[in-house]
Parts: sequence; structure tokens; C-alpha cells
Amino acid sequence: MSIQIIYLILAFILTTILGKFIIPILKKLKVGQSEREDGPRSHLKKQGTPTMGGIMMMLTMIIFTAVSCLLNKESEFMRPVLMISIASLGFGLVGFIDDFKKVVLHNTEGLNPKLKMLGLLIVASIYTIFLTEYTNINTELILPFTDYKLNLPTWIFIPFTILVMLSATNAVNLTDGVDGLAASVCAIMLTAISIIAIKLDCTEVSVLGSIIVGSCLGFLVYNFHKAKVMMGDTGSLLLRWSYFKYGNLFTNTTFFIDYCHHTNC
Repeated sequence: MSIQIIYLILAFILTTILGKFIIPILKKLKVGQSEREDGPRSHLKKQGTPTMGGIMMMLTMIIFTAVSCLLNKESEFMRPVLMISIASLGFGLVGFIDDFKKVVLHNTEGLNPKLKMLGLLIVASIYTIFLTEYTNINTELILPFTDYKLNLPTWIFIPFTILVMLSATNAVNLTDGVDGLAASVCAIMLTAISIIAIKLDCTEVSVLGSIIVGSCLGFLVYNFHKAKVMMGDTGSLLLRWSYFKYGNLFTNTTFFIDYCHHTNC
């Protein structure tokens, strides 16, 4: 059995187990979903459903990222995995702060939109600068569906990459309005990315993809209609951004951030 399948299964099991403990805690804290009155009337019945369920996925990602790094601490695997994970968890942390203010501190406005974007901007900037300054990644882009190569100078590549990372801020958040939809769509997308990464022999991307696919499936155990928990911004920001870079291939996907250091392939 390949290592990716093992990580997927273990991440699924762990997220499912975590749900057994975390959902009752969220209910006890009365961490309930708030629905917009100007939204679909059918969504109003979701009022009070525990939110912040993205904590389950976040914990699974932290645990298995740490395990994968410990098992590969002597290889080139460790640095890109940590870089990708910390950036993704940074986005999730911004979402957690927003959720915490809304449902625990009962501040209906949550995190100020400007502060929220500032937090995302800081995480994206740190990641992108590290990507360009401390790895051997190049800034040459191949435009999708063409053979045209565009070699961007670093001073353009950095703000361009940050813009890509910030451009789909609400994608998963909006998709999460329907029970099971966000997690299922993300699982399908990440499965495709992981398979591509396996074909390209990019282990760190495929392993991280497998971990998050497993956590999405574990979350779905509690998120099918009628949902017992919603992921909130904690989960949606954890999942919502992605750019997958392998050598000279650059595509924006919306759901997952990944980088592969094999730039000469």
C-alpha cells in the first residue's frame, strides 16, 4: 500500500475520532452557526448548528505533518512540507480568530475585514518571499493551454503570487453554505492534485494532499445533510487557497497551496 493511501486512511480515521470529542465541546460552548437573513430561506434552519468544525481538519493536518517530517527529517522532504503547512495553517488561524470573535465572544462582526485581509496578506507575503529567496524555484510561468513561457522578474512575481493567493478568499466559504458541498468538492480537487503529484514524483505535494483529502472525508462524516457541524472560516480559509507549482507549470486551483522543489523536472 502506498504511503499516500496510508496517510489518507489515517487522516480520515483521526478526523472522525476528533469529531466525536470536538463536536460535543462546540455544542457545550454553544458555538452555533449564524445565517444571514438576506440568504436563502432554507438556510435559516441551519441556525445554531455548531461551527468551527475546521478545527478537526486543522489538528489532523498539524499531527500528520509533524509525523511525516519526523519520518523524513534527514531528507529534502521536510523543508517544503513545513513551508506549505505553516502557510496553510496561517490562513486557517486567521479564520479561527474570525470564528472565535463571532461565536465565542459574540461579536457579530467578527474580525474586521481590513484586519482579516491584513492577516492573510502577512501570511501570503512571508510564504512568497521565502519561496523566492530561500528555494531554487524559478519565476517562469507557462500560460495554461499554451506553450507560451512568461519569465517574470522577482519584483513582479512576488506581488503577482500574493494576489493569486488572496484572490479567492471567499470561494470555499461560500461553497460551505450547503451541507457537505465544500468538503466534498475540496476532496475531489485535492485527489486530482495528489494524483498529478504522484505521477510527477512530487512526494511532499501528494502526501499533504492525501492528508487533507482524508481530513475532508472524515469531516464529511458529520457534515452530510443534516450537518452536525459546519467548518466555519477556520476550515474554509485552511482549504480555500492554492497554487500548485511544479517546475514550469503554474495553475491556480482555489483549494490548496502547494509547492514542489523539483524545479528542473
